[in-house]
Amino acid sequence: MNIPLDNLYHWIQGLARHPVILYVFHPHGSKDIFDLDVLKTYQDHPIMPNVICHDQEPLNFSESKFDHDIDRLSRLFDEREYTPDEKEFELLLYSNLSLFPKFKPNWLNVATLINDWFILLHSEKNSSDVDQFAQAGFLPVYYWSHAVIARDWYRFAEQDRRLDRRHVEKTFLVYCRDWTPIREYRLKFLELLVCADLINDCVISTQHTTSEGVHLKDYKPRDPRFSVNTHDLGCIPDNNSLPTASADYAVDDITCTAVNVVLETVADGRKIHLTEKILRPIACAHPFVIMAGPGSLDYLKAYGFRTFDQFWDESYDAETDTVKRMEMIVTTMRQIQHLTPSDWKEINKIAEYNKQHFFSRNFIQQVTDELQTNLNHALDFCLENRGETYWAWRKLIRRSGLINKNPCLKNDITRIAIQELRKHRSGRFHNKSVPVIGQ
Repeated sequence: MNIPLDNLYHWIQGLARHPVILYVFHPHGSKDIFDLDVLKTYQDHPIMPNVICHDQEPLNFSESKFDHDIDRLSRLFDEREYTPDEKEFELLLYSNLSLFPKFKPNWLNVATLINDWFILLHSEKNSSDVDQFAQAGFLPVYYWSHAVIARDWYRFAEQDRRLDRRHVEKTFLVYCRDWTPIREYRLKFLELLVCADLINDCVISTQHTTSEGVHLKDYKPRDPRFSVNTHDLGCIPDNNSLPTASADYAVDDITCTAVNVVLETVADGRKIHLTEKILRPIACAHPFVIMAGPGSLDYLKAYGFRTFDQFWDESYDAETDTVKRMEMIVTTMRQIQHLTPSDWKEINKIAEYNKQHFFSRNFIQQVTDELQTNLNHALDFCLENRGETYWAWRKLIRRSGLINKNPCLKNDITRIAIQELRKHRSGRFHNKSVPVIGQ
């Protein structure tokens, strides 16, 4: 399936009340900062806030540092077709950073030096990674990107009459394709299902060999809390579906099961990062239990969805210990097995309500308004607090003797930017603290 995600980012640009430069990952889904590309450039706006769209994948500060590796930078500049003068200047600049240790430029684009902040668009709550990026000079802005993406991916479910023909054969649907590092908790959960003798009441599968060629029987979890006897998991069918399966729904899986047990990408720690995985059962009117960061059910309720605490124990969602939370979910699953037909009638009404709400104008408007409010708050902050980095940069290149190597000083747009910054200079820096917007 070809997913035109650039349309999402053009939509975001349209919601901003000031022109912005968006940096997006190509290919989509990458988390390598060297895969960030400018979505669209402007020639008539010299000073624009810059936005990094890291809104699909979970943030990981320790793996996403914007390093100054000269060899990698040189290759990057070659790929982006910098002129020889531009490339030489940028490499000279980064080679001489020690001359001005307080100066923290970013390799993404020298033009960004006229802005003091990089807006970081993300989709997670209760996140220490967000806090670390804020401390490193980024301006984090939250919105629920997967809500917008899932509305596109699952749009046919709104009218798909096949989903109405339920013939429940097993109680639980458990998707567990990948169990690589941040998802390794899933293997522990599968072991708990085996020990609780729940496997036979599940439509379930898991990847026996990772994309790196590691077989299930040879896997050793990084976290000892998630150590398992992988031999016991060999009874679970092998899942060979491609990652693109996330953008679709399998009607037969949904109609032959009563409840979707959602294993989110991020479930360890306190971070909440809800993706299409929870929105797929919602779009298909499938009741759900969710293994994600603590507080995820409250997160869903904040967007107008209803959960199922009238019929089964949802206290697992408040448990901060990951292994204990999984054990509590297994106990809840046993409880679900003993519900009555009259219970299921009411449960399915809630699931249908959630589906209607997901496809409603009110829901998408809430997500849109939240994004627009948060983004424009950040843009206002950037425009009110700018110029300090640029003047520090000018001082650096003068002191280091790089000024004659600077092609940007010969650019008319840069001259206009300098004039604007000079006008703004007397009233800048109203805010020294970095807001974390929407967190």
